Amino acid sequence: MNEEVKGHVLAMLTIFIWGTTFVSTKLLLSDFSPIEILFCRFFIGLIALSLLVFKRFRWTGWRRELILSIVGLCGVTLYFLWISLEHP
Repeated sequence: MNEEVKGHVLAMLTIFIWGTTFVSTKLLLSDFSPIEILFCRFFIGLIALSLLVFKRFRWTGWRRELILSIVGLCGVTLYFLWISLEHP
């Protein structure tokens, strides 16, 4: 499989997974608070990404990890804030 096709397949897989998270979030909101979903989703994503890219990136220190964690939490937090305001 050439690199272009591989890129398209991985992009479609990412879109599929991202799309299912919206559906699952709507279902989970009936039983869990947005903050519980936020932390579970963030933790699962952290583990999955760590396993996928562990050998590809060299360690550059805690500062970079902290910045990336803050950026990730802000994005997810803003999304769930919007959801909680939409469905009180």
